[in-house]
Amino acid sequence: MWLLPDDRVRARVEKRQYRSLVRHVFVPRKSGWLTRRPDGEVAGGALWYPPGTKKHSFRESLAESLPFLPEGIPHLGKASKLQRLIVSSWPKEPHWYLSVLSVSPESQRQGHGGALLQPGLDAADRDGLGCWLETQRESNIPFYARFGFELVKKFEVEPGIPLWLMWRPPAGA
Repeated sequence: MWLLPDDRVRARVEKRQYRSLVRHVFVPRKSGWLTRRPDGEVAGGALWYPPGTKKHSFRESLAESLPFLPEGIPHLGKASKLQRLIVSSWPKEPHWYLSVLSVSPESQRQGHGGALLQPGLDAADRDGLGCWLETQRESNIPFYARFGFELVKKFEVEPGIPLWLMWRPPAGA
């Protein structure tokens, strides 16, 4: 909301961006999962970066950026600032990075979030690695804590725009 305050514009841009990221970034990495409701509709999705794969190729950077055009042009400075802050906070050791976890409002509190987290958590555990995420909602912290994530840091992107950083240690650590 901070980047694209208009609800309609944000919904349109996010839909384009997620579609592009899934196709060009996460499918090739085999690190995106979804769940379905009983009626077959998608309930939610999780997009994880396996260790060592967060750096985008030129083509992947275009796939991430082009969906913001033209609406995002006035906000490129904000987007750049946010990206720098996030990247500077990433752990130095290899880890699995949860980029996106999203469950439709009508499908929440039905186990989809946990089901979507599990493949990434299992992969990290198999690799003996930790997991990292950022959340924009304080209300998400207890949910992630149930899966072993610990709050590492809170900072403000700008006054009134918080971001919480969370780490899940490797299994058995």
